[in-house]
Amino acid sequence: MTTSASLTLEELADIAEEASAHGDLKAAAAELVAAVDDARLADSRDVPAALGIAAELLDNADDQAGSLVLTERAIEVHRAMGSAAELPRIFRARLLFGLGRSEEAMAELTALRPRLLHDAEVPAEMTESLLAGGHGKTALDWLTEAAREARDAFMRTTSFDDDGEQATAVLFALLTERHHLRHDLDLPHDSLDEMAEELEEEAERVERARLAEALATPVLFFPREEFVGLGESVPGMAASWDAHRGDVERLLVARSDAGLGIGCEVVPGSATELTSRVDRADGGDLDDTLADYARDLDERGLARSWPPARNDACWCGSGAKYKKCCLPRSRA
Repeated sequence: MTTSASLTLEELADIAEEASAHGDLKAAAAELVAAVDDARLADSRDVPAALGIAAELLDNADDQAGSLVLTERAIEVHRAMGSAAELPRIFRARLLFGLGRSEEAMAELTALRPRLLHDAEVPAEMTESLLAGGHGKTALDWLTEAAREARDAFMRTTSFDDDGEQATAVLFALLTERHHLRHDLDLPHDSLDEMAEELEEEAERVERARLAEALATPVLFFPREEFVGLGESVPGMAASWDAHRGDVERLLVARSDAGLGIGCEVVPGSATELTSRVDRADGGDLDDTLADYARDLDERGLARSWPPARNDACWCGSGAKYKKCCLPRSRA
């Protein structure tokens, strides 16, 4: 695969995804390692992630020894950077189980056991590693003890700050991971299982409400005269107007195909207004800024229905017929 001279984390993930779908896993891993060794990452802080992705590729290629080498290298980089290395260490333990080094693996996981109460990603990763070593009962015991402790702490908490949100996420992860493991082991429900199901139902309700709100918002687009220079002034926007209106058309088609007709409207935006909003957001999430702006424009009554008839003027404002303009872009 030919890659750019400077690779972003997203591009690293794309390389891995393409290799996993129909490529040479070991070659892709070597490509990522070469990007690290040649200092071709857009952000040097992505070095541990690049090594971790390469390690996963080798593991999927049944090269656990090679994967372990890269994982240990990633852990060392994490330590040198002063960043947490819990997840790579848990992955390392799973590899050690596979290589017959069970005592080392259990020692690593035992040392990391307290992290079950502090990181919402740890319960699933810890469980996977313990199951890989044939320690399903240990996984259940650890999850149960941690879930009870997290539940009791949560019941005592009255804070809804960042720490409170983190505690909620950890409790949810512990309860749901434990619930799924008990289901796989065909164990009867207990009070913690019931709590897990209640939390999962509430999470699904919140997600449906969030999705409904998102789909009720028209899709924001920028006419040609507004888009000039926008791709350069607002990081994250499409590089060209053709790419932008192609993205918008494909999103609208996807909503329509899914039967989500409530979202099939477009609303034209102003480059000046968007730039001002991005500046006020001061590094905030661009998708949130775009959605807020689209809702504001919708409240001003500027939304247009989509799609136009095939022989009508295209929604993008080019002046061409829809069938000759953006309609074909949905298939690009």
